[in-house]
Amino acid sequence: MPDPNREACLACIGRERRLTDAMAPEPATKLAALLGVTPPDRLPTTWHWAYFNPAIAPENVGHDGHERLGLFLPPAPFARRMWAGGQVEIVKPLQIGTPAEKVTRIADVAFKTGRSGEMCFVTVTHDIHQDGLSVRETQTIVYRDRGLEVAALRAPNDPVPDGYKVVPDTTLVAYSAITQNGHRIHWDRDFCRTVEGYPSLVVHGPLLATFLADTLVPEPAPCRFAYRATAPVFDTSPFRILSEDQKAWIERSDKVTAMEARIF
Repeated sequence: MPDPNREACLACIGRERRLTDAMAPEPATKLAALLGVTPPDRLPTTWHWAYFNPAIAPENVGHDGHERLGLFLPPAPFARRMWAGGQVEIVKPLQIGTPAEKVTRIADVAFKTGRSGEMCFVTVTHDIHQDGLSVRETQTIVYRDRGLEVAALRAPNDPVPDGYKVVPDTTLVAYSAITQNGHRIHWDRDFCRTVEGYPSLVVHGPLLATFLADTLVPEPAPCRFAYRATAPVFDTSPFRILSEDQKAWIERSDKVTAMEARIF
């Protein structure tokens, strides 16, 4: 028997959205302050994520704080959503102050069954044009139901092990504001614990990817950067950034790799 939910999701393949942005300096300046670096005049590898983020009317906000599913992204029938990974190709770094256009397309929708149950993988492509093609990106978003409870690695007031750091909740709120990301897992502890089964606030996947990208490509330059998320990091999770040759990864204090990345 046909599954209406699956059919509705598959029908979204090929859907496109176009957004323009004046590329004002303020988002990059705020992100630079958050990361503790000098504001650039050209965007580093992943900093375009602070741009092309339209405001969402209250009636279009879903239960989790994102734009509700079905308006553009497929109406996947699952409670959780997260960035699974992606690839960013910088053809030429974006210039601040020069308007640009981003064309987003839903390239694929696939349902799979894994150890944690059924999941929906949505592949989205983004092409950003600024006096020609500047950025080509592929992003994978995964939707799944709430899984088993996840344990915290430390209590909020426990010491952080030497060589590790944590991302405080104030940084999560600031990054959410800079990127206009309303996802409640980054700022609402009660939602994390009672709805999604997380022990604390979740560190943004794109923020972790930015840490890795800035480690591998410290200055704006043409490159190809690929990343894959493998485990969550919470605001109570100590982690460190490790790198070797053209690879970098985020290792939690329990030795679990939370995200890995490479340039090529």
